[in-house]
Amino acid sequence: MDDAGEKARLCAGNNADLYQAVFKAHGLSDRRSDLFWSSDEQAPPYYSNAATLDADAVDAQLAEIGRLASVMANSFAVKDGFCRLDLQPLGFRQLFESSWIWMDLAHPIEAPSDWERVEDASSLEKWELAWADGGNPSTGQVFPAAILKDDTIAMLGRRTADGFSSGCIANRSEQVIGLSNVFATGGRSAYRDAAAAAAHAFTGRRALVGYERDGALDEALACGFQSTGMLRVWLRDLVESGPG
Repeated sequence: MDDAGEKARLCAGNNADLYQAVFKAHGLSDRRSDLFWSSDEQAPPYYSNAATLDADAVDAQLAEIGRLASVMANSFAVKDGFCRLDLQPLGFRQLFESSWIWMDLAHPIEAPSDWERVEDASSLEKWELAWADGGNPSTGQVFPAAILKDDTIAMLGRRTADGFSSGCIANRSEQVIGLSNVFATGGRSAYRDAAAAAAHAFTGRRALVGYERDGALDEALACGFQSTGMLRVWLRDLVESGPG
C-alpha cells in the first residue's frame, strides 16, 4: 500500500473509532473487523450504519451491506472510505463525496488559551446546542453524557457566558488523532483553533486526521492539512410499502 493509501486507511480507522465511541455512549451494539465496521441498530443523527476499513475488501463489504439492507427497515447510510463501492444496485444513492485530510504536526502548534475540555453533562448540553446552532440541526441528542467517560474522546470548545461560541471533537487512536464536528456560531471560522486544541487534547504527538468537503475543506487546507484520498457516503432511503 502506498503512503496515501496507508494514510487513508488510518483516517478511516480513526473515524470508525469515533463511531464506536458514539454508539457505545448511546448503548448501541456494533461489530468490527479489519474490513468494515457496522451496526444493525438505528444510528444517531449524522452517523452511518457501516463504514469500510480496507480498500480492497469489496466483496466482503458488499456482503455486509447487503445483510444490513435485509435486516434494517429504516433508512441508513454507508461510508465508503475509499470510493470503491457501487451501492446503486442495493438501492442506495450517493449522498456526498469528501476528502480525507491529514496534518503531520512536524512543527508544534500552540494550544488556544481560551478553549477548554467539556467535563460535565450540563456543559455538554450547551456544547451540543451551540454545535446545532452552528449548522448541525438535529431532532434528538447526538452526544449523550456517557461520551464524557470515554478517555479517547475530548469534547472541546470556547466557552461564553451562556454556552459555547465554537468547538470540535478530538478522538484518539493508536497512531492519529481525529478532528471532527468543527463548528462556530455567528458565521465565524474556528478551524485553526480547533485543530490546535485537538492537537493538544491528548498526551503524545500524533498526526491530525479527519474528513471535510466544500468550504470546510478549504478551511482545513488553509490551516495546513493535506488531502489524502476520497470517501463517499451512500444513503438508502426508506421506501414506504403500499397497501396490501
